[in-house]
Amino acid sequence: MASVFGSKLDLLIRLFDTTTGATVGEKTIRFARNGIPVKPEPRDPGTYLFINTGREDFLMRIEVSGYEIYEAEVRYEELDDRIPECDVFLMPSENTSKGEKVLSFSGTLPFLKKIEAICLTKPICGTNEFSSKTNVLSVFTNAGGRSGLETGSYGILHTDNNSYEKIEVEQNVSLQSVRLKTPIQEELASNQPIMRVIYGYAYKDGRYLLRVRDDGQAQKYLVRYEVGDEVRFQELDFFDQEALK
Repeated sequence: MASVFGSKLDLLIRLFDTTTGATVGEKTIRFARNGIPVKPEPRDPGTYLFINTGREDFLMRIEVSGYEIYEAEVRYEELDDRIPECDVFLMPSENTSKGEKVLSFSGTLPFLKKIEAICLTKPICGTNEFSSKTNVLSVFTNAGGRSGLETGSYGILHTDNNSYEKIEVEQNVSLQSVRLKTPIQEELASNQPIMRVIYGYAYKDGRYLLRVRDDGQAQKYLVRYEVGDEVRFQELDFFDQEALK
């Protein structure tokens, strides 16, 4: 989709709920570009197009009813030249539009750049085999069903349970196999758990916020965060929290 009705597509944004991975279909949405309100064209639920707006880097701000305000720099050198796409993962606010309970993890850590996590108690499937020639990963599923992996980010839990490798699913190949955007770097063992990545917010002043929905079950996560050029991992129990170190 390089052009739309003869016009140039300069940015495609898709909005997702980071706690569920579902598309955000809320109608009350405000966009701003470098502080100036803009109105991209809506398409499918949660999809918005910036047409003929130019491709200069800018600060994007998104306000959606029931979610925390999202701000991030759009850097075109990091996007595809033909179709600049940006997947935005929104975090539900404490007062969600549907009144659902959420659990929060917050604090301050100097030089923090990114924060995300996987849920240790909710694996989607397990690793089977990976082909470095085709970038196809086959998985083990319950009762031989679908893999449960859609396009997006996931973490393969390492055998020491203290870290994970992040993977990007490009497309489904079969019921139990997917093609990845880039090769897996670590050697796989049989049936390593695969979990969906949940993104948190890391602010410029070192503050961080990670939030999940409270479904009444155990809430144990493995947090991956970047401090300067260092990647760190820390286990998190939302009911017995310990600040990032």
